[in-house]
Amino acid sequence: MQGTSCALQFLHIQPYDMKKLFLVLGLCISGIALWAQDCSDLFFSEYVEGSGNNKGMEIYNPTDKIVTLSSYYVARYSNGNLTFESGGITQLQGFLQPYSTHFLVNGQTVTTETSPACDPALQAMAQQLDHDYPAPTYMNGNDAIALFKDPVGDGKVTDFLVVDLFGIIGGGMQSSDEGWTDFSEQWAYKNIYDGEEIIGKDSTFIQHYIVPDSYYWLPWTSNHSLVRKATVQKGVTTNPATEFVVTMEWDTVPGGVNVWDSLGMHICDCEPTNAIQNGFEEDLLDIYPNPARNQIIVTARVPFEALTLYDASGREVYHENLTQGAINRTININGFPAGFYHLRVKFSDRQQVEKVMIH
Repeated sequence: MQGTSCALQFLHIQPYDMKKLFLVLGLCISGIALWAQDCSDLFFSEYVEGSGNNKGMEIYNPTDKIVTLSSYYVARYSNGNLTFESGGITQLQGFLQPYSTHFLVNGQTVTTETSPACDPALQAMAQQLDHDYPAPTYMNGNDAIALFKDPVGDGKVTDFLVVDLFGIIGGGMQSSDEGWTDFSEQWAYKNIYDGEEIIGKDSTFIQHYIVPDSYYWLPWTSNHSLVRKATVQKGVTTNPATEFVVTMEWDTVPGGVNVWDSLGMHICDCEPTNAIQNGFEEDLLDIYPNPARNQIIVTARVPFEALTLYDASGREVYHENLTQGAINRTININGFPAGFYHLRVKFSDRQQVEKVMIH
């Protein structure tokens, strides 16, 4: 507990020496990593960074127990700040069933001159709406977001445990298409700008944003919703010293900025039935034609509630939730690259079956 208290004390002090703080913060939080075991505590499963205020964070329960959410908080470190005072903190509410998700969504319902309302369709998918600004779900791509646990239940932030972290506390900047790091104004102009020209990138893609100490970020996490890889079994409990490589644990949600098809469930290797099963379970599901050309038809003997298609690299290329359940579904694969694909189907009893498809 001493390491945890140390970490949170430094998260709330005023910035006085960036390098020293990073060093001490890293040392303090590193002790927590020993406490956070695989599949033992909540972590972020989806990062929704849509247009306007279409923002939200999905949290996943990888354990076999019901979790009381009032012991958990989501906090935002806005624009590279070392504290979350300007970014806001929200206590979660309710209970979270095993292997299930809780979706915290921006709660703004009225459009103002400077801030649009969150899409009602996205809010309807939430288990919890966030409070008024400042709040964690007002992120815009360069904000670190932390998931805290209050082990005592007294609400004292100095006792909080860091159970997951998206981004870099005190960083809030990106170096490349794949992550965040600290790079100077001189580096940015040398490697990105040549006078008024942008080297090697479309001007609508690269936009620079000034944060404390003239750091810059590139918008990999701006207007990009992300889903946690199925292989991730615990949260990040150590603040990255220099770099947050997004693609190590996250995949871009396919389909565009305001696509929310993968919300409401999360596929994770922590779930006991997530392993590929043979025998009777395999007979539940069929794909035809296989090899396929323009579309595939998925059929099952019992209703299924979700299906996900992955390419050979493990990247999600299609996902659909079926709230009413179905025993057959047609997927259009016209335009998909030729190769091997894996189809994963989730049934109502949480059993999951996987099939190989050739395109």
